[in-house]
Amino acid sequence: MSTLLDALLLYDKVHVLDAQLPSDADDLALRRVLLDRRILQDVDTRPLSIDVSEELTAFLRNAGPAPREPRGQNEYAPAEEVGASVRQLLDHDRSTYASPSHGGITRLGPRDHLRQAMHNELESGLIHAWIQTVALRADPLHTLGSQTLHCIGYWGSGAIDEGVSHLRTFIYWRASAHLRIPFLPSLHRLPVYHLMTDHVRRSVQDRVYEVIADAFHGSVGQVYEDEEPAPLYLPPALALFLDHLRRHKDIAAAVDNLRHQHRKLRRTLAELQQTLQTGSTLGEMRAARRRFNTALEALRTDLAPEDQTAVGTVDQLIDIVPGVVKVAANPLDPVGYAEALLARPADWIRSWWLRRPVSAALRLSTRLDHLSNYERLLEEATGQSCDAAEVDALRRRYGATLDLYGGDSRLPGAPSRAATEPPV
Repeated sequence: MSTLLDALLLYDKVHVLDAQLPSDADDLALRRVLLDRRILQDVDTRPLSIDVSEELTAFLRNAGPAPREPRGQNEYAPAEEVGASVRQLLDHDRSTYASPSHGGITRLGPRDHLRQAMHNELESGLIHAWIQTVALRADPLHTLGSQTLHCIGYWGSGAIDEGVSHLRTFIYWRASAHLRIPFLPSLHRLPVYHLMTDHVRRSVQDRVYEVIADAFHGSVGQVYEDEEPAPLYLPPALALFLDHLRRHKDIAAAVDNLRHQHRKLRRTLAELQQTLQTGSTLGEMRAARRRFNTALEALRTDLAPEDQTAVGTVDQLIDIVPGVVKVAANPLDPVGYAEALLARPADWIRSWWLRRPVSAALRLSTRLDHLSNYERLLEEATGQSCDAAEVDALRRRYGATLDLYGGDSRLPGAPSRAATEPPV
């Protein structure tokens, strides 16, 4: 809820993928308000289905078990079957590949089971004994891909939950890259996304910055300087929303008030993206960022003193761009990606660099620290209660996930948790 309300502060539109809805979806007041105001919009993933599924198939094929690895009870799902399920999901294809059993009972095939699992509410806590921490930190993309195939192939004992969760994160990551829009992960999957994108940044940053410097006839030092993320100051969206709802008992009015009070922030982000879309030099980018930083600082003065602490950063994403490398060469291989980028024309490189999506990276652990303050406010506004023990349990689970996967900033350019928290 807190993450969704932060998104309403930052963006005019919030895009979501098609998924199974609860039986009372039409009666959910907040969802209805967001749809009526055209804030919440479904993404038509059909134009992306071939590209995303082929990317994932090539990637998972590379991440599968070594040929000499024994197969037995803990099977690895075939990369091609997983890719076919993903394509069917993104195509919004509801047809089945069922076959009758000997008893005359129709059974779904593995592809249909996996597609349905991705489409429904199946999730996990993302911490499983099978994850090898050392391998995860050394090569997160390969390890997560292999783990995904392992869990889906095994299927039982809750393993499929973790496999589907990782697969969803891959799908969201690649779909947002193809759509050229920021990806706003939930608290549940943020550490996994950060682990992947931070690995991409560390793997390609030096080479990419060299390419960018050459394309703009500048220095690598200038590129590093221009990439400094801007501090982001946000009001406590959840507290403001609940307080308005408590006083007026009107969800639509609470949404409208939150959006109206902080429309300048959304306009400032949109103006920066628009300026970068039409720019052609690093100097123009630098000037746009200076104007943006000045605007953010001015917005900071409108906040209450207790809210004038940065809760995140604003940056442009260094990501694996669709179309740079051929699918057959494993498009999610950072080393191969850096090499392929070198072969692109300078005009293409300059255009891509300037037009990267501008996105906010929030430290969700900061938001978690404040949740315990909302216990009374939540109950008075909604009639729902969430006691301190539940908040502490959520914080512990999230902390354990961070310990396994790494920091909790949304984008690889944002400072890590270790860099932003004072020493104990």
